[in-house]
Order: sequence, then C-alpha cells, then structure tokens
Amino acid sequence: MSRLLSSTRARLVLFQVLILGLAGLVTSYAIFKLVTVPAQQESDAVLYEQWNKVSSGLQLQADGSVAYSQGALPETEGDAQIPIEAVVLTKDGVIAHTDSRILPDSFLSQSAASVFAGKGGAMVDWHDRNGAPRRVYYEQQALGDQPNQVPVVVVVSRSTAELQATTRRLLLLLAGGSLLVTLVGAALAWLLVDRTLRPVRAIAAAARSIGDRDLHRRVDVPTPADELRELRATFNQMLGRLERSFEGMRRFTADASHELRSPLTVIRTAVDVALARPRAPADYQKVLQSVQVEVDHMGRVLEQLLLLAQADAGSLRPLLREIDVADLVEELAARWRGAAEAKQVEVVAEIPDVGTVQADPDLLRRALDNLVENAVRHSPALAQVTVSARSGDGAWLFEVADQGAGIPEDLREEVFRRFVRADSVRTRRGGGAGLGLALGAAIARAHQGELTLARRPGPGAVFQLRLPAPERPPSGGAGGETPSPGFAGYSPDSPPREAGFAGTPAAGEPPPPPASPGTPPTPRGREPHRASPLTPPGSLISS
Repeated sequence: MSRLLSSTRARLVLFQVLILGLAGLVTSYAIFKLVTVPAQQESDAVLYEQWNKVSSGLQLQADGSVAYSQGALPETEGDAQIPIEAVVLTKDGVIAHTDSRILPDSFLSQSAASVFAGKGGAMVDWHDRNGAPRRVYYEQQALGDQPNQVPVVVVVSRSTAELQATTRRLLLLLAGGSLLVTLVGAALAWLLVDRTLRPVRAIAAAARSIGDRDLHRRVDVPTPADELRELRATFNQMLGRLERSFEGMRRFTADASHELRSPLTVIRTAVDVALARPRAPADYQKVLQSVQVEVDHMGRVLEQLLLLAQADAGSLRPLLREIDVADLVEELAARWRGAAEAKQVEVVAEIPDVGTVQADPDLLRRALDNLVENAVRHSPALAQVTVSARSGDGAWLFEVADQGAGIPEDLREEVFRRFVRADSVRTRRGGGAGLGLALGAAIARAHQGELTLARRPGPGAVFQLRLPAPERPPSGGAGGETPSPGFAGYSPDSPPREAGFAGTPAAGEPPPPPASPGTPPTPRGREPHRASPLTPPGSLISS
C-alpha cells in the first residue's frame, strides 16, 4: 500500500476519489432526506386525521358507556382509501375497534396505561402480530363534562411496509449511483493525471539519458502552455548552465595543464641539456637562473589559481582597512615607472585631492598591479599609461587606460574569463597566464564592486575598477594604516593571513621594494604625476 501511495498519480487519484466519495455521500444524504421526510410526514398526517375523526365521533351515553356516533369505526382514510386500524380503550379495556385488529393486545394495554398515568400520547413505530412494521399514534380524549368526564385512549395505526420498501430501494439506488459516479470519476481522474504527467515522465526520461558528454541536448517534449512548459524551459536553462559550467571546467583544466606543462617542459629540457655533459659553473648558473624563472612563473600561476578557487568557494573575504586613495594611486604609478621606462612607456598618475576607500590593501594592490602591468606590456613605444581615481555616486572608480591595440569587440566579455587572451593583438610573449583579469574581477566582487572594460573612442583599452565608498567619515589616521572596525571581514583579533590567502606574499617571497631614494612625492592637486624610476616587484601577478 505504501508503495502504491508513493506514486504521485496514485495519490492524486486517491484524492479525487475521496472528494467524489464525500460529495456523493453528502448528495445522497440530501436526496434521501428530501424524499423520505415528506413521505413520513404525509403518513403521520393521515394518522392525525384518522385520530381526529374517530375522537370527534365518540360520545358518552347516559348509562356512562362510550359509543361511536356513526356506528362502526372507519377503516380507511383519504381519497386513496388508506387502510387504518382504530382501537378505543378505557380503563376497563377495549370498548371499540375496527374489524382488522392486528396490533398485539399487550402493546395496546401498555399504551393505554401509559396515557392514563399522565405520560401523554406518542407517535411510535411498532410491529403487528405478523411482524410487519406499522406506524402507531395514540392519545387521550376526555368525554363528557366535569365532574363526570370519562377518559378514553384512541389508538390508530397504518402499515409502513410499502414506505420502508421504498426507502430501501432509494438507499440502494443512491448507494449504487454514488459508487458508479466515484468509479467513473476515478477512472477519468486516472486518465487525466496520466495524460498530465506524461510530459513529466518524458522530461524525466530525457534527463536520465543526458550525461556529462551530451549536455548540449535539450528536452524537446510537446507541452501545453502552462506550468509544464515553464518546467521544460527551466530544465533546459539548467542544462544550458550545466553545459557552460562543464565546458568551462574542461577548458580550465586543459588551459591550466598547458600553462603548467610548458614551464615544466622548459625545466626538463634545460636540466637534460645541462646533465648531458660536464659544463662550466657559469653554464650551470645560467641553467639554474632559467629554472628559477620558470618556477616563479608556475608559483604565480598556482597562487592565482588558489585565490580564484577561494573566490569560487566564497572564502575570499577581504580584511577591510581605510586606504588613502591619493597615496595608493601615487604609489602604484611610482612602482611601475621602471618597467614602463624599459619599454619607453610613460606612466601618468591623476591623483585626487582627498578621500579614502574601504578595501583590503593586499587584494586591491594585486588587482591594480595586474591592470597596470597589462597596460604597460601591451603599450607601444612612446605611449602613455594613465592611472586615475575619482569618486561619485557612492563609489570610487579606479581607471587604468593605455594606448595599445585594445580589445577586439568579440572578446570584451570573454577577456574576464580564465586563461583567455586576445592573442591576435595581445600576445603571450610577455609571460602572462591569462588569469590577471579574472582574478581582478573576483577581487572586485569580494569587495562588492566590479571590474569592467569601458568603451572609449580611440585606440587602447580602459579598465575600470569600481569599489563602494565608505559610508561614514574616516575614523582617524591616514593611508592604509588605521583599521576600520565594524566592516565585514575585519576584526581587531583577526589572525594573520596565511600565505596565498587574500593576496599576502608567500613564505620567502620578497616584499615590494620601496620607492627610490630622492624621489619626492607629488603634491596633491597639481599637474599629473610622472612615476619615479622603480623596478616592479618580483611577486607581482599579471595576466
């Protein structure tokens, strides 16, 4: 039974049967009462009329006896000549009755004694001498005047066999009709539910047949324009999301494997060549230096992948601090001037007068370094890279613009995906892994912000990092030195961040070098600042 009820179709049909059964029961009861109650009332009315007729015809004689004025008691009533038995009793016993006296004497005497005892008359159902059902009415009638009144009891009865037979036939008819209606309704409900659930079974069958190798398939089942069509559309949308997710995972695995296999191949080749024959110490030093470059590259890729994995898992929680925006932009531009001058590229900083932003210093620096390194790497000689920041609409907008070849239109959205490069114009010779923009976008989302590629006329690309501005004035201090308690992700008791989490340098990794001695800071609010000659830190992560 429990297995049967586990089916949705069976439960729906059972629910329909219960509703039909309850409706049939209520309807049958109403019809039964509408038919039997008037019939019973009509039968009782006949007895009342006969009792009145007999009672009104009784007379008290001069000798004290009781007699019916019209002779014999009437045996029928009404136009239908319904047979009625009548009996008149005094305290001495039966004094008059119709020819058909079929009620038991014991019943007559008990009824008369009850009335004479002051309990009053009644309308009851009884059985005659042959066991047939009868309807009986008896009541007291006083004859004569006080103080010589004589009480008599008039008993009238009629057979109810025909009425009860009609009632039984009606009950059978109503029960049979209700059962038939319930069975027909159950059958129709079964067919209707089966037809309704047929598309659901087809969708389920299609879902079982779709594996991870053929997520491109879609459920194409004819459905009516109702919730089933919405279910099919929702399921197909889910298949589309799964297809894109699986495709991204395959592409990510292939790209990550290729990105890590290339430096391993270079390392293996260099080691094999070095070990092929004895070499001078200088040759071994060159091999070790090339191996170190490839190991650094793999380390940067793995660190980026770890941060992206943390972002995907929702565990990349920035430790918010109040950072002076002017100092941040000035330091960023100064830090990249050395690398820019090596390519004859000028880095220009447009510094705001004042303002702070709530952000994680390590993560924010990592995201901005990625943007500036991309801009410098892909800018032609004698070009200019502009780093700026401005506030408005409750947010800070950090902007990095270059004068390179720009991003093709068909890659404007794809460029923020992992291992995606615009190879036609932004080649891989710079050593990027195609993870910088994806990591920058993840860092922006962790700060409740966004990283976008703006549309600007002319050559080059303009990337904009938007972060929410502080909702209250700074609590004290300058730059990124003063923590901001009360912001999500930070508490004064927060433990030190482990290597690889939220952008802190790994163990043994050198920190970014300070600005070159003798380079004065640019006063805020003056002309755009040209970065001082500095070498970019070796721990920078670029796209």
